[in-house]
Amino acid sequence: MLSLKNCGWNTKERSNVLRLDATKALARGQIFGVEWETGNISSSHRAINRLFLGNMKHDLIGGALIVPSRRLYRFLTDRIGNISELEHYFDLWKARTWNNGVLAIIVIEHDREDASVPLIRKGTDGRALI
Repeated sequence: MLSLKNCGWNTKERSNVLRLDATKALARGQIFGVEWETGNISSSHRAINRLFLGNMKHDLIGGALIVPSRRLYRFLTDRIGNISELEHYFDLWKARTWNNGVLAIIVIEHDREDASVPLIRKGTDGRALI
């Protein structure tokens, strides 16, 4: 988030009209929005819905949801939204109208595994208590 902020993105605690994690003002008043998935699969669906709604109503020209791969998922908190669970809905989202621009799902994964690194205790709180 700090890198995005340093590049001119709005990262202020969902202070934008869409309550997205980060937004970038573009030419002609258009906006590009980003959501980072840190919650469960329902949170992932809400994020996609917010991006679609933003495109319909608020000049959102592009949006991206960033989710972990299935390989990375096993190291994160229980039930975090991930690409394996979302890909079943791709046909539904492709059938919806996106006016100009792009909607993307970006998958991230770790570079490698190191058994000497202590594991983070798993929970169901979305890491809110750590």
